[in-house]
Amino acid sequence: RDNMDIKDLKWTRFASGGFETLGLKIVEDVIYTSGRDEMTRYHDLNNDGAADYYESFNNEITSSQGFHEFVFDLHTDKAGNFYTIKAGPVRGGGRGFGGGGGNGHISAHAGALVKIDKYGEKLSVVATGFRAPNGMGVGPDGQLTSGDNEGTWVPRCPINWVKSGGFYGVEQLAHKNPLPNHHKPLCWLDKGWDNSGGGQEWVTSKTWGPFHGELLHTSYGRSSLYLVLKEEVDGQMQGGVVKFPLRFTSSAMRPRFNPHDGHLYVAGLKGWQSNAGRITGLDRVRYTGAKVYTVNGLKVNKAGVHLSFTQKLDSKTATDPENYAVRRWNYKRTQAYGSPTFKVSDPEQRGNETVNITSAKLSADGKTVTLNVEDLRTCDQQHIKFRITAADGTQINSEVMHTIHIVK
Repeated sequence: RDNMDIKDLKWTRFASGGFETLGLKIVEDVIYTSGRDEMTRYHDLNNDGAADYYESFNNEITSSQGFHEFVFDLHTDKAGNFYTIKAGPVRGGGRGFGGGGGNGHISAHAGALVKIDKYGEKLSVVATGFRAPNGMGVGPDGQLTSGDNEGTWVPRCPINWVKSGGFYGVEQLAHKNPLPNHHKPLCWLDKGWDNSGGGQEWVTSKTWGPFHGELLHTSYGRSSLYLVLKEEVDGQMQGGVVKFPLRFTSSAMRPRFNPHDGHLYVAGLKGWQSNAGRITGLDRVRYTGAKVYTVNGLKVNKAGVHLSFTQKLDSKTATDPENYAVRRWNYKRTQAYGSPTFKVSDPEQRGNETVNITSAKLSADGKTVTLNVEDLRTCDQQHIKFRITAADGTQINSEVMHTIHIVK
């Protein structure tokens, strides 16, 4: 509650003894968790605030001796089905896959996004090829998303728009023969933006300002919250992200909207390669009612790169090409850990390149800028930086990181 005295909060132990229980979902006031061994449903039979009976809701998911074969997150769709996503048995040091003792064992569900029906009776594989996807998301219409971690076959951290039967990159974890085509992510994110994802959440709250219905992405590694800018072109999702100007207590993971107060809650911890400030944190993000000045839409076609904003823009600054800077580069998917950057104009030359902006045009409603980009091409990564002014004089200094799969 907004008026709750923080000193009134008390923590009590409800259950213990779980095997790496990294996912939790409450359905009709009943707690479910996902772990390495099973999905568990908890029963407090005498209403004393502690679980008396731990029910094995579903224990079909496989595991190996590999220490890194975590089961991340837990969500439901409108029909009540559960979804969780499993890492592959990444070897110590991050390169390659295989179980403990050097036996190279990879279990049947390693690197898979799985669905468990609402009764716990059937587990099925939705998609494969994930490396270490710390967090996923399920949209109000059943949309499935995930992140992943840079490493073998994953050149940078992606945001995946997951389709049933899809293969998302790690060849040792495809579980299909012949090897299927790689489903490209919605976007890649450069290391400075995300080096370890924390999961996605759809804005279901109608009290969260201008972002109702949008998709959010969190970064454990960069302790950041992003608005996902997306479009579908010929069946392929593409787009990017813009950062919310927020500072979290710790990292940013497992974002959830509270259906009672409409606010976003973000959990965090500090461990492997995160810039988190404190060892743990639980933060709330509320909409204050003030005007929001940010990009909220991105489209790319032959006419240019179209950036839409939440507020009307000042025509003079918005149409000055000198107020924008664009760079781009590519990656290579290999068995190596991650990827260096390569120039788009010369795929074998390492580095990135500046893109010339020949004009900037403002739409009739004053909210969309079209950047005419010289030699506009598909690329794994494009970075747009801008310093412009809203129509009311407010400075808008921001950046967009995105991927272009199709220019049509």
